[in-house]
Amino acid sequence: MKRKVWLAAAVVLCVLAGLRYWQVNANPVCRGVDKEIFVKKGQEVHAPGIDFKILSAKMVKGKENVYLTVKVDLKDRGYYADGKHGIIAAVNNMYFNMPYSLSNPSNNVAIDGRGHKISIWNLTNKIPQPLTLTFTNLRDWYDTENFPARFSFLVGDGNGYKKYSLLLE
Repeated sequence: MKRKVWLAAAVVLCVLAGLRYWQVNANPVCRGVDKEIFVKKGQEVHAPGIDFKILSAKMVKGKENVYLTVKVDLKDRGYYADGKHGIIAAVNNMYFNMPYSLSNPSNNVAIDGRGHKISIWNLTNKIPQPLTLTFTNLRDWYDTENFPARFSFLVGDGNGYKKYSLLLE
C-alpha cells in the first residue's frame, strides 16, 4: 500500500514538474538587440511607445575621459522597459556606446527644458522638454576602438530591442 502511495506521489510530482516546465518555456525569451537603426540629428523618430528627436550631441575628449552631452526631446506614448514606465525608463535605456567595448548609461543628473537639474530617478512625463543628458566614458577605451562612438537608445518591441543610434564622428 505504501508503495502505491509513493508511486502516485512521484507521478503527480512529475506531471507538476512537466506543467511548470511548459509554463516557463511557453513565452518567447527576449532576444536582445535584433536591429540597429541609424538616425540623424533633428530626425523625428516614432518608435514603439515613444517619439523622440536628438536635437544635439557634443562629444569632448579629455585627458582621461570622453564626455558626451546630448539634448533629446521625448514624447511618451506608453513606453515600458525593465519594469518601469515613461521617461525614466527611456533615459535608463540611453547609452554612450563604443561598439565592442563599453556602453555607459547617463550620469545621474538631467537638465530639463527650463534649465533645472533633476535626478534621473525623479523624471516624470511632466518634465519640461527637451532634456539634456551627460555621459562619460574612458579615453583609453575610446582610443583603442576601430568603430565610431555613438549615442544609442534601446527601444523594446515585445520580443527584443531596436537600437536607435546616432554616430558621433
